[in-house]
Amino acid sequence: MSADGHVHVLVEDGRSLVVEDDVERIGAGPWARWLASAVVPDESSARAQRGRTLARTGAVDSVTISAGAIAGRVTGSTGNRYDVSIQAAPVPARAWQNTVRSARSRPPLAPAMEGCVQSVHLAHLMSTEHGASLAPAAVEVRRSCTCPDGSFAGACKHVAAVAFAIADAIDRDPSLFLRWRGCVPVTAPASRSRDPWEAGPLPEPRPIRALPPGAVLKRLGRSGIRVAGVDLADALAPAYEAFAATRADGA
Repeated sequence: MSADGHVHVLVEDGRSLVVEDDVERIGAGPWARWLASAVVPDESSARAQRGRTLARTGAVDSVTISAGAIAGRVTGSTGNRYDVSIQAAPVPARAWQNTVRSARSRPPLAPAMEGCVQSVHLAHLMSTEHGASLAPAAVEVRRSCTCPDGSFAGACKHVAAVAFAIADAIDRDPSLFLRWRGCVPVTAPASRSRDPWEAGPLPEPRPIRALPPGAVLKRLGRSGIRVAGVDLADALAPAYEAFAATRADGA
């Protein structure tokens, strides 16, 4: 835990983050895309391309995430190691708390609040009802690197490498994005399983309530069959009452 009380999450236990997908644009989900595009505004640049190469060759490691900050270490093409920092002001705590409170009445948003899925709907709720942005703008992101190119106004290849590696990690664990934005994922209720085919515990059965004598006859109604001038249901009613009395005496 840091001095400001925010919990640091060590991604992949500090091991190298390897992007195995060879598609041009790293980060498939909306939250992954928001981080990548905010940190690397020009993803078509030569620096961004070199950053993709570093991310795919496992050059990024020792990555930690806390509210508003991502830190990582990158081994450059020359073998030198550089420290990277990516910072953005986190979502105000009250805005996240109010968003969680509003989302509780919207069950489809529960997996997003828990950090299990990437949801644009949760971001829309936060923006329209609580005036905060879950997605940071590029101008709000501060980037730094200890490499000679670290003073570059945009993202150097090492910053890009960390951004792409984290974007790929967010696709596997969306909660990483929430933690970076200062939004503590909501704990899933114990009654809800991650397996959609696994049911929760069954409720205790209610006590059996005895039906009054002749309840079946009353539920079925008149039969239309007449016996000695009366409907069959009326003729059977005394028999049901007699059976009930006999059972009560026997008990």
